[in-house]
This record gives sequence, structure tokens and C-alpha cells, in this order.
Amino acid sequence: MLLDFAVSPLFIWDAFSASLARDLRVSVPSLSLAFSVGLAAFTAGVLVGGRVADAVAPRRIAVLTGCGVVVGLGTAAVAPSLLVLIVGFGIVLGGATGLGYATAVRVAGTVTAGRGGAMALVVSAYAAGAVVLAPVADRLLAVAGRAGMFASLAVGLGVVVVCAAILLPGTPPPARVAPRGGAAVVRLFRVPVPALWTMFFLGSAPALIAFAHAGQFAGRPQLTVVAVSLINAGNFVGRLIAGPASDRLGHAPVLHATAAALAGSCLALAVAPDNPAVTLTALLVLGTQYGALSVLTPVATAEAVPNEQFGTAYGMVFSGWGIAGLAGPVAAAWLATRTGYPAIAAVLVGVAALSWVAVLWASASVRRVRQHPRPHHLA
Repeated sequence: MLLDFAVSPLFIWDAFSASLARDLRVSVPSLSLAFSVGLAAFTAGVLVGGRVADAVAPRRIAVLTGCGVVVGLGTAAVAPSLLVLIVGFGIVLGGATGLGYATAVRVAGTVTAGRGGAMALVVSAYAAGAVVLAPVADRLLAVAGRAGMFASLAVGLGVVVVCAAILLPGTPPPARVAPRGGAAVVRLFRVPVPALWTMFFLGSAPALIAFAHAGQFAGRPQLTVVAVSLINAGNFVGRLIAGPASDRLGHAPVLHATAAALAGSCLALAVAPDNPAVTLTALLVLGTQYGALSVLTPVATAEAVPNEQFGTAYGMVFSGWGIAGLAGPVAAAWLATRTGYPAIAAVLVGVAALSWVAVLWASASVRRVRQHPRPHHLA
């Protein structure tokens, strides 16, 4: 939880982007390139970090993550140009936070009893980090300026990562029983990784689009802050409740419930775009669905693969989230200039329907693996 909390500063970008644009004398759209690079580096960090976490002690990875967080934030504090900011905040911080996130999820995902609850706590800490750090960063920016704000965050989060490293295991995971290298990756495609990837890609795309365009989906510009708050609140609540629910009911029924919530919220946005009560409620439900899916996807992955391959498998599955996060908001912005947001919501209804099909595919695939494990699934 401490590690996931400490690697969340990438997603408080809006708290200081306007000030950075003024300091560096660039436009806000140009500055957003740093965040886009950071998002791509975060995804790559999870993809690579999952594989690393299968073989290296979590404590060592936490130390490396802490170094990346401190260096990335420290570079952002003194960056004289957009290029330096992209390297420090985008590549170094983005990659380090992805590595830390993959490690935290990997440790939670290999818990045997109460896995869903453990996963819920860990990924909720990531969402909570952004909620807590955003106002802190805003206050520090007003009091200490850009350099003081980033330096304070670097020191504070560095201390948190040190505490996380002390608590995390100092020994590497058990040795692999599956083939190493490319053969191990090929073996993973014989389990439900493609189905889980598709489910995560389609199931997360609507909420990721809504995070970037919450005010427009709400129907009125003055409701933007309320819309953003509601979708983030739903995200946090969804993460907390989905894990314990999956421990009690199994992940498959809860996944179907999230698929129904996704379809219902997208349909509401499409049919009642001018009704704030409907749109704001739909955004709250959409955020809850996204938060729940963020827990249930690694839980389902952990059910489908052996512990010693979980990090690698989840890194592959998580790349679906990365593609959705990079392409979805851009595609929605392009389409909005031609059709408007009600039409985008209608498209998202179709995405939700396909997502439910992917849930059926993934659930059936995981069930088959559990009932008929292949030899490399036996520890």
C-alpha cells in the first residue's frame, strides 16, 4: 500500500500543469506531451516491471522505484525546458511509477487467502495517493513555487518508498517452474491472457475517455469539477468493494456486474445527455465500474497463472489499459469535433457490449484453466 501510494504523482498532473506551462513558456497542449510520454512510460514500466518482479526481491525493486521517483520529481523541479521535463517527469518518473505499481500488484496478487481484499487495498492506495497529493501539491505550489513543490514531493515520497522497502520481502520469489525467456511468454498465451487483455482494454476505455472529458459528458461546463470529483470518487469506492466481493462471490459474478454497470452508465450518457442528474450519476457509476475492473483484472489473472508467472502475465494484460488510455481520449476528442459527445456515448455503448462479450470469454477461459490445468500450472 505504501509503495502504490508513493508512485501516484503522475496522475496529479492537472494540479501543476498550468504553472509549468507558464514557467517553461509553452502552451498547455504542448506541455501535455510530457504527460503522454509519462503515461506510455508507466505502461512500459508495468509491462517490464511485472516480468522483473517475478524474479527479483520486491525490496530491491522498491529501492529502484524510489530512486526513479526522486530523480524524476527532482528533474521536474529544475527543468529549464520541455525536453528536460519530458525526460525527467515523463520517462524517468513514468517508468519508475510503472515499475513500482507492477511490484505492488504482484505482491498482492500472490496472496493466497483473501487475495481480492489484499488487491483492493493495494490498488485503492494508488487512487488515494492521487486524491491526497493533489491538494498538497497545489498548496506547496502556492507557498514554495514549482521547485519547492517538486522537491518537497521528492523528499516526502522518497521517505514513503523507504518505509515500503523495509516492509516488503527482501528475498526473491520462488524459482520459476515454467520455461524462461521467450518460451515462457509463449506459454502464457495458452492461458487466458489474450481474453483478459481484451477485457481490460474494452472495459477501461470508456472511463479513461470520461476522465479526460468529464465536463463535456456532464453536459454543462460549470459541472466539470463535480463530474471529475464523482468519477474519481467512484473509482476509489469501486476499488475498495470489488476485492472483498470477489473473495465472497468469486471474480466472475462481480465482473459481470461491472459489465452491466458499464453498459448502463454508457447508455444513460447516450440517451439523456442534457439531464445533469442522469449524467452525473452515470459518471459516478462509470468510475465505480472502472475502479472495480482495476481490481478484478489482476485477481482474474492471478487465478489463471501460477504465482511465479503472475507479474509477467499481468504486465502483458495491463498493456491493454495503456493502449486504451493513450488512444481513447485522443480519439474521443477528434470524434467530438465532428459528432458531439452524445454520439461518442453511443459509440461507448457498443464498446460496453463488446466488453461484456470479453468478460464472458475471459471468465470461461479462466474457468477452463482452473478445471484442466496444464503441467506448467502446477507448482
